[in-house]
Amino acid sequence: MITKIETLPNEILLYIFSYLSWYDMLISFWSLNIRFDSLVCSILSINDRISNSGILITQGLSYNKCSSILFPLIINSSSLCSSIQRIHFDETNSIACDLIYQWLFNEKKILHFSNLKSLILTRCGSIEAVVQSLSYLIEHQLDELTLTFNQQGFRRVRYEKKDLQMISDAEIERRMNMIKELLCQLFSGQCQLKSLRLDISNILRGSIIHRCLKSRSYLSFNPIQHEFQSYCMTLRCLYIRLNQTCFLENLIEYVPNLEQLLVEFHYVSKFGSFEKSNVETLRQSNENWFNKIPKLRYFSLKTLICDDSEFVYLKWLLNNLNYIEKLQVHLRNNEFIKRESESIWKSVIDANFVRQYCLPSKIINLIYFDFYICSECQSSLNDIEKIINSFKIHSFFIEHQWTNVKYLFDPIMSCQHLFSLTDRLQFSDNPR
Repeated sequence: MITKIETLPNEILLYIFSYLSWYDMLISFWSLNIRFDSLVCSILSINDRISNSGILITQGLSYNKCSSILFPLIINSSSLCSSIQRIHFDETNSIACDLIYQWLFNEKKILHFSNLKSLILTRCGSIEAVVQSLSYLIEHQLDELTLTFNQQGFRRVRYEKKDLQMISDAEIERRMNMIKELLCQLFSGQCQLKSLRLDISNILRGSIIHRCLKSRSYLSFNPIQHEFQSYCMTLRCLYIRLNQTCFLENLIEYVPNLEQLLVEFHYVSKFGSFEKSNVETLRQSNENWFNKIPKLRYFSLKTLICDDSEFVYLKWLLNNLNYIEKLQVHLRNNEFIKRESESIWKSVIDANFVRQYCLPSKIINLIYFDFYICSECQSSLNDIEKIINSFKIHSFFIEHQWTNVKYLFDPIMSCQHLFSLTDRLQFSDNPR
């Protein structure tokens, strides 16, 4: 007997399905008939980050429901397995730690999902399961990967999950080396990813880890073959969150075909180049990264800046990328950190400030420029008008047609917000 819902056209059914979680859709409609099976597979086959498509294992799913109902249902259907292109494990739900490898691979270490192209692993704490799963996937299967570690998850590296007792130094070193090896593989010839979103800002605390791309000799691969010494030729888009800049400086050596680079630092306070050069030498440096990443056209930077030396580093970084076409700069100062060398932040944040500190010294190919600057200040209506007008009379901004600027003042926080109103470059959302 045909039910009323079965008489609905496919367009309406797909619209209804889009409002259901993937597991409710499977439990409710799978195996109803061939038509509904085809519609379910078409929904699951969508690989779209915005619509949260694919399989999402997160809070609200019990281990029993996954292991006894959902997992067997998917694995026992070849059409379901082949339709899934995107899977998201969120380790906020503790069951995700136990399911990553079990869901992806069978007992013979063969991938269940032959068309899997996008994998998202957020708030990862299960280091071994992640490394075990990704080593094969990034070389043979995935086009896109999102990998983020939060602070709580990283503490599991140092403490056993059951009794929270300190583990041995040898075990800590073993697990840390697993992270280093994975990072090296991500930026080597063994990686076939086209897009990577990587948040390692909460785990890269030690200088040894920060230099893992520079010093690869410690890894457990055959030194004759130099497996990790080659470049990652496929990577086109990279979003990365860091807490030390030297990792970025080493990174660009291994991604020659990168086209989009979005970087977020907690602070520009621990420098790579500053460790081998004083501020004045860096200020006079005219390096350029064109020969390393010649295809890069879009660069976005979001960071906190506390003192003048960090502005020097920012300028040096922008001068290295003066050939790009699209630039976005998002700067804040930290009202809780006061340093003696903070004269730049005390100056007027206007067109001259933006030109001097937020743009490369030489503009070669830049077409689109978007900025946002947030800082403490005491402001008046006259100050606001002068700041906005400074962009309308500055020859550089007139020439590039970047004069449309907005200024907002928060009297409660004594904070000013200055940002451009050009064709907005979308700063990629936080991977968390």
